[in-house]
Amino acid sequence: MLKKYNIMDILYRELWVWTKNVLFSMDLDKYWYWQDFLNISKDGIYHFFFLNIDQYRAFFKHDIIGRVSYDELNRQFLNNVDLQKYYDTLFMFIINKGIQHIVFYGYGQYWHPVFLKKLKDNNVVISLFTGDDDTSNIKYISLPYTRYYDYHFHISVMYNKKITIAEKFKMYNSKNPIRLPLGAIATHINHNIDFGHRDIDVCYIGNVNPLKFFRLSKLKKHFWNKFKLYGWQWNGDWKSLKWIFYKIANKLFGLWYIERLSDEKLCDVYRRTKIWINMHLVSYKWPSNHRTYELPINGVMQITDNELWVPKIFKVWEEIICYKNMKDAIRKIDYYLSHEEERVMIAKKWYERAIRENYTLENTFRVALDMLFGIS
Repeated sequence: MLKKYNIMDILYRELWVWTKNVLFSMDLDKYWYWQDFLNISKDGIYHFFFLNIDQYRAFFKHDIIGRVSYDELNRQFLNNVDLQKYYDTLFMFIINKGIQHIVFYGYGQYWHPVFLKKLKDNNVVISLFTGDDDTSNIKYISLPYTRYYDYHFHISVMYNKKITIAEKFKMYNSKNPIRLPLGAIATHINHNIDFGHRDIDVCYIGNVNPLKFFRLSKLKKHFWNKFKLYGWQWNGDWKSLKWIFYKIANKLFGLWYIERLSDEKLCDVYRRTKIWINMHLVSYKWPSNHRTYELPINGVMQITDNELWVPKIFKVWEEIICYKNMKDAIRKIDYYLSHEEERVMIAKKWYERAIRENYTLENTFRVALDMLFGIS
């Protein structure tokens, strides 16, 4: 359980107790990753500490989508006595616990370079692991900081249509930018796969936004009950601007109700789905989520809009299908729904690759940790 401290003490959880001490800057209570780390700890190698990142984030003012500028970080670092005390307390915690490596994981990892240098000067290896390194977030999440880390793991491929994320990091003097697959979460994997007996023809899960809303409405109007739609910030999140948009648009167009999924229901949807459609506001921002890897490992065929960069990772037409626009997507979905053998063949080939290359989050963390500790 989360340990309780006074305001300036360090809030953390611990998964013990082995020989190589690692601090993950992530609040595990808000992630789905506990089982993945539990599986890794069974090897008897790693001793994990999980820092409560919300305790740190509370020092800063965030913009409307939860970001913090470098100027805001620097201002607080220079003027906020409590933040300075937190840094000092956290540093002593790291030294006293004998922590050898720190992985600053995910969104909101803005740590002052002075603190990062102090860690490195004390022989602590520090790594950044980011996922949202597209053109809108990279200047907040990565570019001001990447040069200060020993490793920078990332999951997306392209910064824009011309250069990769790794190439962009190198422009900012990143030492070791390394792309890793995000992988399937342990609790999102079915272990008994049946490719043929599936009763959901087409499915989509994702957040609402105006552009996606009207794309999805075309799918719903064409496939109707054959198309299942799930997501977040659609129904019930009444404080969200996205939810307000959805309620107004749904009132005008009278389309559908979107259900939120528990982990258990998500696994069931994976098990039952034939074709999964994926779409992005920026098509080259891909792959950037767990579903990219959870779909093949659950035997689901995917059709996606990233025709430009998918071939850098997967075999198009053999393992995955791409579409150019919604008309093209509908045509291809209709085709594979009426050609069951071809759909199953593609799903099986992608599944075989996912198993062969171990597209799991547990394996991704193992690879990163083994790299940090020099384990071959």
